Amino acid sequence: MFAHTRCSPLPASGVVAGGLFQPSLVERSNTHSPISLGKAPEEIRTLVITMATKGVNAAHIAAALFISRLEIEAIAREEGLPLKRTPLRNGPRAWSLLDISRLSRAWAEGEDLPAIAKRLDRTVMAVRKKRAALGLPARERYAEVVWTDADVATLLAHRERRIGLQRIAKQMGRSVRSLQRKLVSLRPGADSCAIPADPSVVLTWEQASRLTPEERRGRRWQVRNSPTGLIIGFSRNACTTRWSVEMQHELAMRHFAHQSPDAVAEDFLLTDRTIVSQSGWLHLPRRSKKDMRNTFDPDLYEVYLKKMDYVRRECLGKAGFYFWTTRRNGRRISRLHQQTAVMRSGD
Repeated sequence: MFAHTRCSPLPASGVVAGGLFQPSLVERSNTHSPISLGKAPEEIRTLVITMATKGVNAAHIAAALFISRLEIEAIAREEGLPLKRTPLRNGPRAWSLLDISRLSRAWAEGEDLPAIAKRLDRTVMAVRKKRAALGLPARERYAEVVWTDADVATLLAHRERRIGLQRIAKQMGRSVRSLQRKLVSLRPGADSCAIPADPSVVLTWEQASRLTPEERRGRRWQVRNSPTGLIIGFSRNACTTRWSVEMQHELAMRHFAHQSPDAVAEDFLLTDRTIVSQSGWLHLPRRSKKDMRNTFDPDLYEVYLKKMDYVRRECLGKAGFYFWTTRRNGRRISRLHQQTAVMRSGD
C-alpha cells in the first residue's frame, strides 16, 4: 500500500520523473493542468477508473493526470479496484514519468503525433501505442475543419498534377482523412443512391472513389485502367486488402511500366505506402524518378521487363509465393521467407 512508503523520506512536493522530483513541473501542473483543467471531478474520476481497469501503473496514472497517488488510492478503494504498483522499468528507452507527463500534456493541448514523437525523441507508432496503453481519451476523429476557397483551390491543383494525398497533407498541414472527406464532398453528382447498397455488388472505380476508406470496408471494386479487369476489395473489419497472385502480378506490370507509386495507389484506391511495401516484398527493382509516369501503358511492361532481364520465380522456401529477380544469378528464396525463418529461429 502507498501508506507503507512513510518509512522512505521523500520531498514534500514534486512530480516523480525518472526517479527525480521536478518542483517546477508541479507548480506548472497545479496552475495549468492540461488534463484536469476545465474538467469536473467526475471526469477525472472516470479517467482514473478507466486507466486502473486497463492495468496502468499507479505511478503512470499520477504522472498522466497530474494528481497525487493518495487521490488515486482513495478512488481505487472506493471502487474496489486493484492498483498496479510494480516497479517501473529502468532502461535507456523506457518511458519515464516525465515522458508520461509530457505526452499527456502535449496530447491534451492538441499537438499531433509527429510533433509529440519529435519532442519525446520516439517514433510515431511508439507514441500512439503508449497513448492507447495509458487510456488517455481519444480525440474526435472527424472534427470540423474550416476550408477556405484558397485551400480548396490548392487541393484541386495538387490533385490535377497527380500528387499523392500524403504529400498534399504534409504540405497543407492536414490529415489524409480530412483531404479524402473533402474530395468526396467536392465530387459532382455524388448521390448515395447511385452506389449500390448491396455489399456483394462490385463497384466501378468511379463509384468506389466517391467513398471513404471506411465506407469501402467489405466492398469490392474494379481497378482503374486494368488490362485484366482486376477486382480488389477491403475486409469487413479494417481498411486492409489481402494481396492475391493476380494483384501482385498487375502491380509488377505497372512497376515495370514505370508507373509511379502514387499513380498506382490512385488506380488501386490504396495508399502509396501499401504499394511501396508490397513492391518491396515482391523484390521489384528500383527505378529512376525521372522515368516514372502517371499513366499506365501495358505495352511498356514487356519492353522494360526484357531490358532489365527480370523473371518471375517461385520461392523455394514458401510454396505458392512468387517474386521477381534477375534471370542470371538471381535469388531463389524471397526476403519474406527469410525474415519469417529468422523470427521463428529467434523464439
